[in-house]
Amino acid sequence: MIFTIILVLVGVILLLVIGFLWLRKWIQKPDPEYVLNFIAKNPNRSSLTIVKNGKLHINYQGQQLRPLASTVKIILAIEFAQQAATKDIDPSELIDVKDLNRFYIPGTDGGAHQEWLHSLDLLTEGKVPLSEVANGMIAFSSNANTEYLMWRLGLERINSNLEKLQLSMHEEIFPIVSYLLIPYEVAKAHHLDIFDRNQAKKVLSLVKEMSKEAYKNEANRIHAILSQDSDGKYKEQANLAAWHNLGFDQIASRKLVRATTSEYVSIVQKINNTSFFSQEVIDQLQAIMEWPMKNSSNQDRFLHLGGKGGSTAEIVTFALFAEDKQGNKTEIAVFFEDVHGYETVKLSTSLSDFQLAILTNYTEWHEKIASALKGNN
Repeated sequence: MIFTIILVLVGVILLLVIGFLWLRKWIQKPDPEYVLNFIAKNPNRSSLTIVKNGKLHINYQGQQLRPLASTVKIILAIEFAQQAATKDIDPSELIDVKDLNRFYIPGTDGGAHQEWLHSLDLLTEGKVPLSEVANGMIAFSSNANTEYLMWRLGLERINSNLEKLQLSMHEEIFPIVSYLLIPYEVAKAHHLDIFDRNQAKKVLSLVKEMSKEAYKNEANRIHAILSQDSDGKYKEQANLAAWHNLGFDQIASRKLVRATTSEYVSIVQKINNTSFFSQEVIDQLQAIMEWPMKNSSNQDRFLHLGGKGGSTAEIVTFALFAEDKQGNKTEIAVFFEDVHGYETVKLSTSLSDFQLAILTNYTEWHEKIASALKGNN
């Protein structure tokens, strides 16, 4: 009898292990059909806009404001290119990595900043060209590089592009690293101990109640502090690890800068069509945005291919532009919000294949998308 029970338990455990391994393999396997089915079934959480050769083909929830995550960095790339073209900045200027580290908070960017540093062939006395800082922001999604460029380029000038690009719904951009330290400042202001779990929860409740304007202003204030935090003492005092796992990520995701897929398609369309910006700006933008063209398989298929995505535990976004060898131009923006667990992972691992399917087999996939979204738009 005991032997039978043991066999049953072993069998159950074995089935659970097999099920877990199968689920993990399924989640990690790219599946463009999953992306399409998710969009069709979740109009409240998904937006998709597609333009082909200047014609709007799909605009599914395209006017719905959704948080951008790192896709917002496209606006910074545009300002960088404009200032480089007008000689307001010198892309070859050597930047000390220590200056970037003022805005680096370990464990908050998925390893992006360190991955970028490891990719560099050579550091000249601990320095990198300013152009490489911009590449690290787009190709690797380094948040430290992003906030450094916010400091160097100026947030006012960055945000002035929203009007120039005719983005009437796009929310004002604010620092992408500094907001992580808002709970520390709230705790300090209310004399709450972030090492006490109950008081830390109170801190997060206060952060959640902050208006978008107050949240943005506090992030800007902290940004000014970080820009002078050369020895890192301020970040050390903030002790991010004390409250980071108590639910702040969820709160922060819902306070990120928002825009629409329609607006982001219009942005990448301006890059792809090369008539909105001067040639000098386009040259700079292509050097930053077309990082996928380093892949030889993309070189075989496309004349131009570029874009930027973003993700958190609850957000997956991407905007891209492409011109194939036949001269066909396509722009795509797809945003997801309020996604959780396996949804986030599955969408993140499948999104590139979904976009590639559209770019390389457009007729079939346009019909699939139009059919799946019919009546839901």
